[in-house]
Amino acid sequence: MIMRDTVLCLADDADPDEIRASIARMVTDVAEYVPGYRLKQQVQIAAVGPDEPLRTLIGDVGPRPAWKISIFLEVEGAAHYLPAYAGNLDIMTSAALQTAERLSTAQPPVVAGSAASVVPATSQVAS
Repeated sequence: MIMRDTVLCLADDADPDEIRASIARMVTDVAEYVPGYRLKQQVQIAAVGPDEPLRTLIGDVGPRPAWKISIFLEVEGAAHYLPAYAGNLDIMTSAALQTAERLSTAQPPVVAGSAASVVPATSQVAS
């Protein structure tokens, strides 16, 4: 048993080949920190017809989308501590770790003795 997800998108006009390539790059990026993350099948892209009732989904705002995109993913867990079908937990913990690593490298460390860590000395009383 493997976790499966479907991502549905309504997108503005763009080249379908570029959309597929962008999705493939993102899947590759995510798979670097979630090894069991992969496309289940080819990305499906269909033109949005003028008679499709999209306003029920997006309301009456902005331009009409040009494409319906369906992305089918699966995530197989690493099965280190949890069963392989617990891919949902693997992706959450892996994403949290990836975010923490990025945040830790984005901020300069506070060095002991620097202005940020120095506490003012108390005055001494003469006896």
